[in-house]
Amino acid sequence: MKHKHHIIPRYEGGSNLSENLVELTTIRHAMWHYAEWTRKKDNRDYLAWKCLSGQIGNEEIQKIKSRLGWEKMISSRKTSPGSGNKGKPKSEEHKKAISKALKDKGIVPPIKLANLANQKLTDEQVLYIRNSSETGIYLSKKFNVSTSLISRIRLNKCRRI
Repeated sequence: MKHKHHIIPRYEGGSNLSENLVELTTIRHAMWHYAEWTRKKDNRDYLAWKCLSGQIGNEEIQKIKSRLGWEKMISSRKTSPGSGNKGKPKSEEHKKAISKALKDKGIVPPIKLANLANQKLTDEQVLYIRNSSETGIYLSKKFNVSTSLISRIRLNKCRRI
């Protein structure tokens, strides 16, 4: 799986234009954010590194965002071209156009990704995940589930899957 990474981060005024994007594997993307965090000590890179490397799940992400004053960080970031419609309601026609564009690019729509994450795991798979020393990212790819689900399973915070 490839991730699109901003060479100049959005919070530093980087754009979503192709000249500012590079495709990275999940592991390299996590490493990039770790390097940026060690260099700049920006908490947004720290959070991205922890999320991408599968070290934290959704609960931990929310705690960190809250502790870091995420709302202030988001409101302080600079806007870039093309970000003006983010968060605004979209018409059905606009939603269909977005869906078609994603399908044409071979990108799975978020709803289908959510359904993949709800895939049932066998008891054996859950035990394997709990006892495995493999990374969360590797296991999420192996079983086709989210890294946050892997984290929840490992922390015994998951009901029967």
